[in-house]
Amino acid sequence: MASWQTRLATWWVRRRVKPVLGDMRDLTRVRSVFNQALPPPRGAVFREAVVGGVRGEWVEPADAGVVVHGTLLYLHGGGFVGCSPRTHRPLTVSLALQGLRLFVPDYRLAPEHPFPAAVDDVRATWAALAADHDPVRHGRLVVGGDSAGGNLALALMVALRDAGQRLPDAAALFSPATDLTGDSPSLTSNAERDAMFGGGEALQHLAAAYLAGADAAHPLASPLRADLAGLPPLLLHVGADEALRDDALRLADKARAAGVLVQLQVWPTVPHVWQLIARLPEARQSVRLAARFLQEAVPATDAWPEQLDVLIVGAGLSGIGAAAHLQQRCPDHTYAILESRQAMGGTWDLFRYPGVRSDSDMYTLGYAFKPWTDAQAIADGPAIRRYIAEAAAERGIDHQVRYGHRVVRADWSSADARWRVEVAVGAQGERRHLSCRVLHLCSGYYSYAQGYRPTWPGEADFRGTLVHPQAWPAGLVHAGKRVVVIGSGATAVTLVPELAKTAASVTMLQRSPTYVVSLPGRDAVAEWLKQRLPAMWAYRLVRLKNIALGMFFFNLARRWPERIKARLVGLVRQQLGTGYDVATHFTPNYNPWDQRVCAVPDGDLFKAIRTGQAEVVTDQIATFNAGGLRLASGRQLDADIVVTATGLQLNVMGDVDFTVDGARVDFGRTLAYKGMMFSGVPNMVYTFGYTNASWTLKADLTADYLCRLLVHLRRHGLAVATPRADPSVATRPFLDFSSGYVRRALDRLPKQGATRPWRLYQNYLLDLLTMRHGRLDDGTLQLKAAPVPPGAPAPRP
Repeated sequence: MASWQTRLATWWVRRRVKPVLGDMRDLTRVRSVFNQALPPPRGAVFREAVVGGVRGEWVEPADAGVVVHGTLLYLHGGGFVGCSPRTHRPLTVSLALQGLRLFVPDYRLAPEHPFPAAVDDVRATWAALAADHDPVRHGRLVVGGDSAGGNLALALMVALRDAGQRLPDAAALFSPATDLTGDSPSLTSNAERDAMFGGGEALQHLAAAYLAGADAAHPLASPLRADLAGLPPLLLHVGADEALRDDALRLADKARAAGVLVQLQVWPTVPHVWQLIARLPEARQSVRLAARFLQEAVPATDAWPEQLDVLIVGAGLSGIGAAAHLQQRCPDHTYAILESRQAMGGTWDLFRYPGVRSDSDMYTLGYAFKPWTDAQAIADGPAIRRYIAEAAAERGIDHQVRYGHRVVRADWSSADARWRVEVAVGAQGERRHLSCRVLHLCSGYYSYAQGYRPTWPGEADFRGTLVHPQAWPAGLVHAGKRVVVIGSGATAVTLVPELAKTAASVTMLQRSPTYVVSLPGRDAVAEWLKQRLPAMWAYRLVRLKNIALGMFFFNLARRWPERIKARLVGLVRQQLGTGYDVATHFTPNYNPWDQRVCAVPDGDLFKAIRTGQAEVVTDQIATFNAGGLRLASGRQLDADIVVTATGLQLNVMGDVDFTVDGARVDFGRTLAYKGMMFSGVPNMVYTFGYTNASWTLKADLTADYLCRLLVHLRRHGLAVATPRADPSVATRPFLDFSSGYVRRALDRLPKQGATRPWRLYQNYLLDLLTMRHGRLDDGTLQLKAAPVPPGAPAPRP
């Protein structure tokens, strides 16, 4: 969460600065606003100087004890029309106090000196600095800039690269304006959210004054449009609500595609170039990270892979949610998301069978931070995909996803206190390496490559089409066809009513029944509240209601299973009538919630059965034949299409090979700590949702816990968190669930313990109390600092 200081500063900028700037046609007024300087921190000395024929000032630490690690050419912002080295002293002094000496040129401003005057000044300054630079005395030679200055810094690097001249060792750009053509979507989408600027139309007045008729797409005016290959490592910091946000995000995408090391961080709530308000905690964090990057960043190689704080594996519902939590709670931590497929969405992008939908209400399956506003409480797959994509786009998370990156191996080194992660990239599986402090697995629990599919006698004789829902062919036509769906779980009860709309006949063939309950497709309470309350208030109230009801009915089922069983079966009988054989087809031989209860919106499955569009058959397959299936009872089911809705193929930790200090990790021999970490495995967090409630409820708590842990480690100078199991703890199966996909993988799953913190309670309230409010240093989670090699300085926090 953004600090109270930042929230207050953003409110002040919105109320006092944005109205004064207005539409920015009046450049004299804009310049007067930009030229009002905030007081800088103490601790620096200023020297006026001329470098390369350009006036400016040196900014250096006043304390001789501050070790200088580099020389920074810093280019101030101001929309190309305002500001100066003096207005940017709060930022340049902050950088100097981090061990940098800076030269800040007072480059020529528009409209008096339009493009390319400022670029020419910057190039002349750089040439003089590079000619006189002494790396022994002054360390690295780097460049940085904010807003318009970020544009000039990037243009400088493009020009140097094209001329074959020395490039900076690294660059740090704060809220850079990289594309003056106005193509960034956030210029429009963030026009209201931006605390300072009114969007693209207002900013175009500044661009027009700078360009004075020059081509906005010129690579030195809009360096985003240049070839970016060969540039040095780039750090990009931008606010999630800025109109210029996508100038930075698009730059990150293009630079990474060109092979440039990019460290991108999107900060919540902050105003444009918040680093100028030096007292803000987020300003101090950003400056500290930028200074370290400028002093240390080098192009990534296998010997020295890209260094990240957190690596998220999986860009589905959980992975995008985890990234949102990180950006909100830990904006000073770097992260990336690796996704093996070519699209985000996880389950909701993989499954494309007809009618695919959630079996949980979206008020609990949705994120805690983003209201579900659609009318349908039980949503279809495309709607859920859109929701995930919107959540990612609103926060710039979509630009942190690296598609076609499949993790194949992860090795923990106690000496480095880091994971080294091997990744197969693209169709060719090119091997690359990344390094991270914490590995966060959000890759689910089943194989994306294939579902569980038993085989039956005579399959080769079948002349129709066999299809598994996990690999549904895009062009499969079922209209007018005879369809048999094998299975009785959530997928089957979703498919049957949808196929029945156009198929000649649909039969759901099951070995044994499942509990099926009809729920309203729309939540009447939610719709009533939406009309009367702000969206987030209404969402939170409905979420709370549905969580409470879910826990209430689950606990009733556990306490009085026979009564609840009778009630669930009775509800089916009400739907299908007294003449239907509910005892055979909808009365399971296990207690409610020993397996997941299937929800059908508005009783659509029962409607299809009542109208004769669909049939349920409880039997076993004897053999396939040319025309369909012959059952153990002797009945023949004729079919053109047979859908094997037979479940998932569970895998453990994404089929990644894990080692800790060279020893392979057998997760089947570990204990699950709070359902998300594993005994003896450092700095790894695994997202596994509830079996009796919405997956996202536990995913949100897990991400929240991870953020608490990261903040705690950094605050106390620690680096490693490892759950340590007491050998005396009695163990139980990881999941108290009788579903087939669980039973098939019990030997490979971790275990849970009989007591906390090793016990999985499947109880949101208990998890909320322990994971959000319980002690981190609980005696079981071992926390320690990173080891310091002999003779090496202590690591910086």
